[in-house]
Amino acid sequence: MGKKYTIEGYVFQDASDYERAMKERETIAYLSANTDMANMKEIYKIYKLSVEKKSFQTIFGLVFLEELRNRLIGSQTVTEDLLEPIPTGRVLTVSSPKPSGGGADAKELKKYKEAYQKAKSGSLIKNFLIAVLVVVVGVMLFITSQNQYSIFTYFTNYEEDIRNEVVNEFEEWQQQLDEREKELDEREEKLQEP
Repeated sequence: MGKKYTIEGYVFQDASDYERAMKERETIAYLSANTDMANMKEIYKIYKLSVEKKSFQTIFGLVFLEELRNRLIGSQTVTEDLLEPIPTGRVLTVSSPKPSGGGADAKELKKYKEAYQKAKSGSLIKNFLIAVLVVVVGVMLFITSQNQYSIFTYFTNYEEDIRNEVVNEFEEWQQQLDEREKELDEREEKLQEP
């Protein structure tokens, strides 16, 4: 059996409904603490804004709005026909039926599912491209590391190494030339001897 989300004897269907109810309770506590509940103008402002913005959707918020409405009517500041009715919408304490094929909830649910699928596929493509780039960079670094003069050896004394290689090549070449010249001189001497 799943986790029960219960507040003051009310059971909520899931964590999001539970969180919404908790936030509404906090909002109600804040408004009650920071509003002069004897001032009907302030109560009317809170009631009007809450109804217009549909700020309260759980049982706690709806009960709070009903209390505000009853205070306003009881004080005879505003008549009942001038007050906007409390929008109930989907009360978050009762199990809502599964959306039918033609309802607004079904369209909204379908829209969110499509958006989720697009985001999921975009995420897969992005992850694939990142993996490909990592492999390409890895191959490039491997190839570079195999080269004698690479980015890894850039900050070393590679110019001096190249110079030494060239000098060593010339010395070897000079030595070979000297040996050949010596051989030629010896052959010449042999040919000149009687």
